[in-house]
Amino acid sequence: MVLTLIHKYGAAIKDHHLPFAIAPAGASAVLIFAVPASPLAQPRNVIFGHMIAALMGTFMHALFKHVAESFRWMPGSLAVGISIGLMGLTNCYHPPAGATALLGGYFSPDIEAVGWWFPLYPVLPVSLIMVAIGLILNNICRVYPIYWFTPVHVHKMHAEPTHHGEPKPPGSLRAAPTAGAAGGPRAQGSSLSLVSSTSSQRRSSGSSASNPEAEVNDAAGNELDAEMAWLRTRVRELERELEAHRLHHANEPLRCNTARPDIA
Repeated sequence: MVLTLIHKYGAAIKDHHLPFAIAPAGASAVLIFAVPASPLAQPRNVIFGHMIAALMGTFMHALFKHVAESFRWMPGSLAVGISIGLMGLTNCYHPPAGATALLGGYFSPDIEAVGWWFPLYPVLPVSLIMVAIGLILNNICRVYPIYWFTPVHVHKMHAEPTHHGEPKPPGSLRAAPTAGAAGGPRAQGSSLSLVSSTSSQRRSSGSSASNPEAEVNDAAGNELDAEMAWLRTRVRELERELEAHRLHHANEPLRCNTARPDIA
């Protein structure tokens, strides 16, 4: 709505008949307002994706400007394909940007009137307006953006109480006590020692290198230590429960039940 109002009542737009409410903005609106947690809807992807596509569309438009009419179908398709590759290299995929590249490579009077200004007008202001409106509306009851520039996967430990009141760590190790219960406490202890030694080896190898990868390995090692501490506590708790169960049923007589209710 904001874009259409600017397109209708903007003084410069009305005087010079310049395009503003471009069609790819509608597709971007679906991502920003419907799935704001998607990596494709983050500000980095929206702004840089549209800018890369607009630059490539304008370049292809200028490259094929003086070719024969029978080859005028090529710049749009080439602009879309190359834009996809560039968005992949820069890790800023934004599907609506494909329409921006196609629009820039298409020989329309509006795009020819704007020329090389197409990435800066209307693509850049439209992208900024879409992101700004998303920041206002999405943060009323949701969180937007998930990240601004660097798409880093952040591991968060949400404490979930178990029936014993112990915090439960996230990740694939949540099911470790249940899976290890079949093998007994010894099997769990051996698996814990193996994972613990692997964790310490990773931290010792990563601490010597002063690079971002080593910092990421250290963060993963810290999270693994927290999970290991919870697992050790859980193993001791299971051992106590097993011992209490054995003592409780030690003096009970053996009951032979010939009935098999599980067999029809």
